[in-house]
Amino acid sequence: FRVPLVYGALLGDHAEGRVSRVTLYDTDADRLTAVARVLDEQARGIPDAPAVVATTELDEALRGADFVFSAIRVGGLAGRAADERVALDLGVLGQETVGAGGIAYGLRTVPVAVELARRIARLAPHAWTINFTNPAGLVTEAMSR
Repeated sequence: FRVPLVYGALLGDHAEGRVSRVTLYDTDADRLTAVARVLDEQARGIPDAPAVVATTELDEALRGADFVFSAIRVGGLAGRAADERVALDLGVLGQETVGAGGIAYGLRTVPVAVELARRIARLAPHAWTINFTNPAGLVTEAMSR
């Protein structure tokens, strides 16, 4: 849901030096196709819309990027549900950004996020990385190191 919002903002930017290409990456080819289709519809009638490229190859997506928006969910929705349910069953807050659910999600996510940060450093060393992965503070701190 974040991607169309970000792309919508880019569609309104016509200044010099604006973003001219957006590369979408996802491990799920069907989801990737669906999001690309939404962006294509958003760009309809806008002649200078940023080009959209979709790939299931992470290195291809990262190579030469100026900005990386990172929004990963290690374990998928099933992992989130398990984290939150276990915590709630024990009578504590299970939400994915704070509490026991967030700690469990962070423990599963940090190693993957750190590896992603290493790949960004190697393939797009000057890129700004913007983290949308929860628990955001914990993941951002780990990636920044």
